Amino acid sequence: MSGISDGRRYSLRLVAGLLLVVALVAVSGCSSLTRWYFHPQTLWLQTPDRFGVAYEDVWLTSADGTQLHAWHLIPPALMEPNLGEQSAPAPMILYLHGNAENVSTHSRSIYWLVEAGYRVLALDYRGFGASQGVAELPGVLDDVEAGAAWLREQWPNAELTVLGQSIGSALAVNFVANKAGQYQVERLVLDAPFTGFRSVARDVLMQAPIGFLLWPFVGLVPSDWDPEDKAPEIRIPVLVMHSQQDEIIPVEQGRALFAALSSGQRCWMNSIGRHIASFGYDSIRAQTLMFLQTSRCPPDPSDED
Repeated sequence: MSGISDGRRYSLRLVAGLLLVVALVAVSGCSSLTRWYFHPQTLWLQTPDRFGVAYEDVWLTSADGTQLHAWHLIPPALMEPNLGEQSAPAPMILYLHGNAENVSTHSRSIYWLVEAGYRVLALDYRGFGASQGVAELPGVLDDVEAGAAWLREQWPNAELTVLGQSIGSALAVNFVANKAGQYQVERLVLDAPFTGFRSVARDVLMQAPIGFLLWPFVGLVPSDWDPEDKAPEIRIPVLVMHSQQDEIIPVEQGRALFAALSSGQRCWMNSIGRHIASFGYDSIRAQTLMFLQTSRCPPDPSDED
């Protein structure tokens, strides 16, 4: 893209959102402040078939009745006649994307998982893409559960992994901490996570020209869903990856979240490149696939690219 860099664009959006903090508090209270972390786009820019990925539209209903849209991405083997799921069903991934645009722009980073044989449900939270409603917490967490429920209803015996990127990692941590047992989630993958909603706002404001003026208002953001507080409750294998070159969420945030996880269940991997660019590298894909297949920590691939 030309013009403003992705990192600066994110910073400007966050600063603009914070300028609305006082007004939002006056009108609707602190619980609505989480909506300025989300920057949805309703227009789809591309569909999976453009990249040779078979898919179907899935329509879900969240707990409060909000209608949601997702893409069910189908592995090539399941499209072949007389093959399909002869024995064990294909392993499943619930994919939770970042805070901007929609599933049409984020899903390209995980099409390789479909080619590797994984069934993927790529979910658009409320307000994103064709999903109804306004994106804010805790409603978005109900949307995540609706996606997991759909997968379990369709394939009750398949392995299920939750994969979250950026703010999707925060949603994934909250969901897995509370619902892993109910939906039989077997493993969790986090790409570029952060410790808390206030902390990530402060990090971004430090990079903004007038960010210091808005610093006091960050304390108004609810901390009920901070991943660092939920992480100790997770009892399944977790792979955390974060790049030293991440220009949006500092790698220190990812390391702090990793430290909060149960020591017997966690794997760290140094990622490469810009924010949530991990899966653009073959070595990262290979090591992630090893974790998905074995639940064991992969070797560090950061020196291979």
